[in-house]
Amino acid sequence: MSKNKLNSYFPAAVDDVNAAPFSDIQKRLDDIQDSGMTALAIRNILFHKMLDLHAVPQDHYLRNESTPDRLDDPSLINKLNELGFYRTSRRVMH
Repeated sequence: MSKNKLNSYFPAAVDDVNAAPFSDIQKRLDDIQDSGMTALAIRNILFHKMLDLHAVPQDHYLRNESTPDRLDDPSLINKLNELGFYRTSRRVMH
């Protein structure tokens, strides 16, 4: 395998008939990246969406911090909860 070879296309691997929504999300994300948005920008948007779901005000210092490396880190949710921010809704966002 060559280190210089670019692998710019990785189709979503779907092995479950119930995985159609995930396949659709993967297609949308691919379209977003193809339009020029980087993975880092998407991660930043997801971080701010997480702060929105936890009702963190727009002027809070957390919004000015750099985006964490791992958004799925449980300590991030613990930190939000310790600061008094809890997820406000469990409904699906569209």
